Amino acid sequence: MNSPQHKLLLLTSPPASGKTYWIESFFNALDSKSLLVISPLRALADECKHRWPTILVMTPEEWTSKKISADVVIFDEFHLNFYWDSFRPILWEVFFELSTICELTVLLTATFSDEMKQQLLLMECHFDEMIWVDLGNQRLKNLPAKYYKVPSRNWLMDYLPTVKKKETNLIFCAYRQEVVKLAKFLESHDFLVWTCLGGEASAFSKKVQSETPPDFIIATSVLSHGVNLPIFKRVIFFYEVKDLNFWIQMVARGGRRGERFEVFSLENPQGIKWSRTQNILAIEVLSLRMKLILIWKEIEAWFLKASSSVKSPTKNVT
Repeated sequence: MNSPQHKLLLLTSPPASGKTYWIESFFNALDSKSLLVISPLRALADECKHRWPTILVMTPEEWTSKKISADVVIFDEFHLNFYWDSFRPILWEVFFELSTICELTVLLTATFSDEMKQQLLLMECHFDEMIWVDLGNQRLKNLPAKYYKVPSRNWLMDYLPTVKKKETNLIFCAYRQEVVKLAKFLESHDFLVWTCLGGEASAFSKKVQSETPPDFIIATSVLSHGVNLPIFKRVIFFYEVKDLNFWIQMVARGGRRGERFEVFSLENPQGIKWSRTQNILAIEVLSLRMKLILIWKEIEAWFLKASSSVKSPTKNVT
């Protein structure tokens, strides 16, 4: 009697390009008991359970307590296995255990680097067949309408109080204390501010679904994945993101429904330090530029035309 085949399918596509469509397609093609979705993110797992009450969705920790088997197992946001292996080894433990008992292992991600690919190829002997369907790896589905290189945090601190209220902006900070400090600063200028730190994603997701979006949402990288967020006017970085995969995931929180959005990226490779006067002057020029765009709309002067490509901190994203 032939032993069962164990196949692996890696499916990559840009953020917000409809990877959930593939989950639904697998579910429609299979008996409900033959499909299992493993999500490394609690907030994303909860959202999937709400969206698909008949699909079995679990975090790795939940699966270890129940050990449910299935013919097809989908691992969502699989790139996180490579980032979180040191402090969350259960991700790999569940992957290897499930992939040895299911017929098809499906890996879903928007960002799969060459280094990740090489590590996955080392596991080739673990499977009878490995297939990579690349519908767009390490790419943005919707490019920002504008991309600004910000010279310093001080420039941002001068600029933020000038933005219009009732336009939701997403700010990423490197540390929890920066989130708290920046929230207090913006609240002192009468902006409505929400914050989200590690461990708060599930509660934050419910808040987003039930309340009117604020002027600013400030978070650590916890909001780079797995939470269904509102429409953003701007995605703003308060630190330099050097990892291309995380940069793509974070920028892609804007434009998820095809709307126009802008990116303010903290990049200062030449170490230029601007004075407060230069900061204010640069903000006035930027404000004038925005006003002219609104007035002229499609008929822009030559110096207002946006670049056709977006440059990431590490390489071009096309």
